[in-house]
Amino acid sequence: MKINHKDSYLDFGNQFKVDNKIDGYHGSKEMLEDIVHPFNLNKVKNKLIMEVGSGSGRILKNLVKYNPKKIFGVEPSKAIEVARKNNIKNSNKIEFKNIKGEDISENKKFDFVFSLGVIHHTPNYQKVCRNIFNSLKKNGQFICWVYGYEGNEIYVFIFDILRRITILLPDFILRLICNVLNLILYPYIFLCRFFSLPMKNYLLSVFSKCSYEKRNYIIFDQLNPSFSKYFKKEEISRVMKDSGFKKIKVYRRHNYSWTIISQK
Repeated sequence: MKINHKDSYLDFGNQFKVDNKIDGYHGSKEMLEDIVHPFNLNKVKNKLIMEVGSGSGRILKNLVKYNPKKIFGVEPSKAIEVARKNNIKNSNKIEFKNIKGEDISENKKFDFVFSLGVIHHTPNYQKVCRNIFNSLKKNGQFICWVYGYEGNEIYVFIFDILRRITILLPDFILRLICNVLNLILYPYIFLCRFFSLPMKNYLLSVFSKCSYEKRNYIIFDQLNPSFSKYFKKEEISRVMKDSGFKKIKVYRRHNYSWTIISQK
């Protein structure tokens, strides 16, 4: 079955109209610092930065706490209105752009660009990364977080099969399925404390810290998008190199994903 990926971002726009709260651990500085580690977020103070794929605005909410000069939030879907509402108190610090990453046209403008959990849901990720490279000043840095393939082979195999079905389901049915999977994960997480099971580090270090509501969102986020890519380390390094970046460092996050810090 051929899957049409062109409207993936529209799926997220609909999703964030429902999953619009950015509270708890999932929306915390602690989680942001964990995602971008070892990047020091204090570096953004008084700098011009951009976030590509702002979604509901939870990353923006925390980035602004590090006192950047200004943040540009790029979000192509109608979720941009959710992000605006969630960051209304910082509207003087954040400028929103309702465009795709493929349409970013700034040149040598930003000190830092962030895209966390977005590139792996973007079919034309190569062009987005090239645009990000062009948008950075000399020596500017791109901080990116993506799903990893190594160590997740069984998980990827199972979820790729499931997604062929779940992307066709109405959201209300998929949310019911997510509730069932969420309940099943409770005993699985308990067993992870004693056995080396797939996704153990992530489930214990990240997922279990989230509320039941946010866990449902995370599961939905895995099953709803038509495009989800799990990058091998060599693959994501090549993407950054082909985009023009010279200094590329790739870090393993909880044995299931990659945090990439690339310098122009």
